[in-house]
Amino acid sequence: MKATNVGIEAIEIYFPKTYVNQTELELFDNVSQGKYTVGLGQVNMAFVRPFEDVNTMALTVVTNLLEKYQINPALIGRLEVGTESLLDKSKSTKTTLMRLFGENTNIEGVTSINACYGGTNALFNTINWMQSDAWDGRLGLVVCTDIAVYAKGSARTTGGAGAVAMLIAPNATFTLEPIRTTYMKDNYDFYKPNFQSEYPTVDGQLSIQSYLQSIDNCIQAYFKKNNNLNADFYCFHSPFHKMVQKSFLRIKLNESFVQKVETGFTFQNFNEKQSQMLKFYQNEWLNKAFPSCLLSRELGNIYTGALYAGLISLIETQDDLINKRIMMFSYGSGCAASLFFLKCNKSTAILKQKMKLQERLQQRIRIPCIEYDHIMQQREINYNKHSQQYQPKQVDLYPGTFYLKQIDEKYRREYLVHKQLELNQTSNMIVFDDSKAINKIQQIRDQINNNNNDQNTLQSQKQYNQLWTGFYKKTIQQRLDQLEKTMNVNVEPFKDGGLSLQNANLMVENCIGKISYPLGLGLNFLINNQCYSVPMAIEEPSVIAAASAAAKTISEAGIGFQTYSSRPVMMGQIQLLDIQNFSKIECLIDSNRQTIINRGNQACQSMVKRGGGVEDVKCRNLNKGQCSVDIFINVCDSMGANLVNTVLEFIAPLIAEITGARVGIKILTNLCMNRKVTAQFSIDIDKMNYKSLNGKEVAKLMLEAYQFAELDIYRAVTHNKGIINGIEAVCNATGQDARAVNASLHGYASMNGQYKPLSSYKIVDNKFIGELTVPISVGTQGGVLPQNPLYSQILSILDYPDSQKLAEIIVSVGLASNFAALRALAVEGIQKGHMTLHARNIAIASGIPEHLVDEAVLFMKNRNSFNKQTALEFLKAYNIFYEIGKAKGKQMKAFCTFSGSFDLIDTQEKVDLHVVFECDQNKINLNYADDSTINRQIFGLKGQEWLKNLFSVLNTVKINREAELYKQNNLTSKLKLLAILINLLSFNMLSLDFDRSKNFILNQKPCLGGAVSLKYGLSLMNELIHIFEYNIDQFIGFPELRQALMAELNNIILAHIKSFELLQQAKQGQFNCDEFLSSRQKRLCCTMMLLCDCISLKNFNPSIIEEIKLIGRVIEIQMTLTRDTQKWNKSTISEPNMYTYWLIANQKLILGDNKDILASFYNEHNRYLLSLIQELEKNITPQLGHLKDQAMNAIQLFYKPRL
Repeated sequence: MKATNVGIEAIEIYFPKTYVNQTELELFDNVSQGKYTVGLGQVNMAFVRPFEDVNTMALTVVTNLLEKYQINPALIGRLEVGTESLLDKSKSTKTTLMRLFGENTNIEGVTSINACYGGTNALFNTINWMQSDAWDGRLGLVVCTDIAVYAKGSARTTGGAGAVAMLIAPNATFTLEPIRTTYMKDNYDFYKPNFQSEYPTVDGQLSIQSYLQSIDNCIQAYFKKNNNLNADFYCFHSPFHKMVQKSFLRIKLNESFVQKVETGFTFQNFNEKQSQMLKFYQNEWLNKAFPSCLLSRELGNIYTGALYAGLISLIETQDDLINKRIMMFSYGSGCAASLFFLKCNKSTAILKQKMKLQERLQQRIRIPCIEYDHIMQQREINYNKHSQQYQPKQVDLYPGTFYLKQIDEKYRREYLVHKQLELNQTSNMIVFDDSKAINKIQQIRDQINNNNNDQNTLQSQKQYNQLWTGFYKKTIQQRLDQLEKTMNVNVEPFKDGGLSLQNANLMVENCIGKISYPLGLGLNFLINNQCYSVPMAIEEPSVIAAASAAAKTISEAGIGFQTYSSRPVMMGQIQLLDIQNFSKIECLIDSNRQTIINRGNQACQSMVKRGGGVEDVKCRNLNKGQCSVDIFINVCDSMGANLVNTVLEFIAPLIAEITGARVGIKILTNLCMNRKVTAQFSIDIDKMNYKSLNGKEVAKLMLEAYQFAELDIYRAVTHNKGIINGIEAVCNATGQDARAVNASLHGYASMNGQYKPLSSYKIVDNKFIGELTVPISVGTQGGVLPQNPLYSQILSILDYPDSQKLAEIIVSVGLASNFAALRALAVEGIQKGHMTLHARNIAIASGIPEHLVDEAVLFMKNRNSFNKQTALEFLKAYNIFYEIGKAKGKQMKAFCTFSGSFDLIDTQEKVDLHVVFECDQNKINLNYADDSTINRQIFGLKGQEWLKNLFSVLNTVKINREAELYKQNNLTSKLKLLAILINLLSFNMLSLDFDRSKNFILNQKPCLGGAVSLKYGLSLMNELIHIFEYNIDQFIGFPELRQALMAELNNIILAHIKSFELLQQAKQGQFNCDEFLSSRQKRLCCTMMLLCDCISLKNFNPSIIEEIKLIGRVIEIQMTLTRDTQKWNKSTISEPNMYTYWLIANQKLILGDNKDILASFYNEHNRYLLSLIQELEKNITPQLGHLKDQAMNAIQLFYKPRL
């Protein structure tokens, strides 16, 4: 007996209730608008949650087909499945379906596998069986079931999920014509070689080429068998909609080719001419092919079922298919392809009616992209893992859908049917629906994805930035004033912490007082398109500033934080002991589930009225004679601990009565797995520049730091501490149970038996993506909140969020805190980042005035010295700067700092100079030891060693080597060092820009124009002069000595001006060697050194000042003549040099190396020097007689005379 007119008698489709919108995916993935919707032609994409797999979809679609057409399972004689989504490398989906057929175990067929071709192969096999001698008169079933998932990236949008069941029978509605063609080839265009991942390896271009090549071969082979290519409709395997369009055009190209019809389109110009071809064949496309695309555009690629979803789309869109001929093209990568025709013999109205396709499509739930992305990440993490349990919510599935209850420790899968609760079985408060939460998230996503709102967001961010920029620079009172003005906040509770001692005494036992945390604002947070300033209470330095900086980066380099949270459902546990038969206990709990729920809700009627209450009951086997009855309670906006414990106590006797087991403890769990929050960001790597590193370097280092935490538990603990810093700070500020939150976080980090980082980071398509998903229980009602009026004002800053929104804000701050810690750790070391606020604490403890704290911090950072002494040195320098400015009637402007630390060899002293100086340029912090460009421009090329050596040489010529130095402030050495620096700076500035520097020195006029280094250098020089004057006024009691010191300092500076003027005159042929020597000698400020030594004399006699000046002059001339001849060479003739000047004046420059010329130079000047020495010897006192010998020793030490 052979069947005739065999084909598809009835058909049914199942697709998940959840889908994601492709337009939203474009925005979420930050790709160009239209890439998925126009470029691929897709509208939506179906996907499954963890409790659905290919088996559940196959079970559901077969059950629906049998029930809708009232088919006795015993009438099925063959069942073959096509799928490429394997759950088991041995046990087939076909065997899982056998549970539906009861005692009918005599059913042929297994599972066919070859990418998307398996369903067609199953169809051919079943039709062949029915047309063979083996047919026993029964019906056949063909099932196509697949879940298409891809790794994160642009390919993911071509996924999908669904199952199709076809009833195969004689005299069918759609009969398969006998002629068909097949093309098969060995290709690696799409394959799944990695058994540790369900993601395919894809060569996109090869896959398209292979698809089109298969069409070419199949259509041309078909024409050789049958030249009737006329089709009323076309159905194609649909990886994405534009591929169907391309395939239709390829069919038409082949038709014209085999029929020898000239259209102007060729295989060679096919890719370039597709738009013209589509216009040419537009009517045929719209009327014959496009109607089959309804489901593929809505569901995405459902692999083996994709071609037959096209047939179902035709049934839905076409009222009359009778006698219509449908070309079917099936393709599976690898590759395998077939082309065949179906003919419709009967009305399809009954099929359309039973499928109710539009109604089911409208019942689907659109899931926000961030939730979808999270589901996909979790799917990847949990792939191939056992010991998983699932419980879908009422809203998650269509009634009658099969779902995966658990995968046990042996990887065995247990499936149940999801049944709709009847409204009369429970109160309307207990039938819960995720639609509110989903709608809420969807509204947020819609808002983010709306172009007009994008402009509003930018405007809102701009206004926010204007409002909060510089907030850290304000005083506390100014900050409170801003809160009061802009947010209508009552700031009084902020001043004392809000908690009265009386209330504190009521809250804890044996109360003796209160203790406070600093409360600050985390700024720059953009969360779901809304700007937030987040209150944070924490004593640890840097947390608030670091989180604010990270939030700024995330909002400016991306679109801020995107968040999603599940409903506020807490779990309580009732311990059952002495369990002999867990299956019996589980059955009893399940059969009395509604009774238990109703009893629990009697204990929390007020919560039920608010939309909360007990929602579910489950039983978990703990082994060793124990199990846990888990009660799930919606606690609305409360933290829920007291409520949950009250409900548990109330229903425990009922549990004992139902089970007969002994009840142990009754307590909530802080591991609130049903109350999860996800925060995520995606930022452009190119915008991640930080410190001296570019974005790519920063992203790479941060990713490596995260991977370290993934690999090592010791690092993971500290990694998570960085998250908890932010989370706990907001919990403290908003009155949450931070200890419960911490317990939940650490429990979640250890869920898989190894402590892991809570956050995750990755780089995808030049985006740095961070995500934090944690179970967290927070509330905005009840708990300690009523005890302290400050909490209400803090929540008002956040616009009075509900518990879900507050949780989303908290987790966003945790992610920002973690991002900041990773960035600082990877780029500059965490200590450097922490030391900034540690320095603030030091500054405050050192008594630095509030308005100078930031400057003191900067001062300490630039000296890499974080201690009280350094802070006080800054304060002393500033006070001098302030007092000098005040005395001179100057208005204080912006200021910079300079520091230098000099170890003086001969005196074993260390002189530290810390100077605050005025400047209207950008603030800088100069350190004499730095080898920076601006340092070299200001101080010249001579380094710190040169200055120390010069100081040591000059310091060997001392009036009284045994005299005690002023112990206070190393005054003598300090004044000498100041004089040398002023000498150095004045000379360098005049060398850099003579006219501007001269004008500044002589007229004290602002330096307009010129190099930036000139302005800094002149300002620093000016302040050093003021400090020199300040010190001699404060600490030197002899007016004659004070006057002499200031006069000598003035002589040094004016001498530099004179020497440069004489050089300019020399260019005009005017020379005065005596004047040049007189000015040049002041470059070696020996007179100043000797005058400074007078400070250390026990008995100072003003009469020796003139004698000291003469001694100093003699030493300066001796050192100048020696120095300028020793340092002279022809390459330095542009620099001030006495020997150079003399040679030019006497027209002997080219003879400078001649010893006779050098001797002539010395003879001429020695005569003058000898006259000075003779005058000195007449008047010198014994007290100063030793200075001559000291000077000669110094000259020999520092310079090597050429003669």
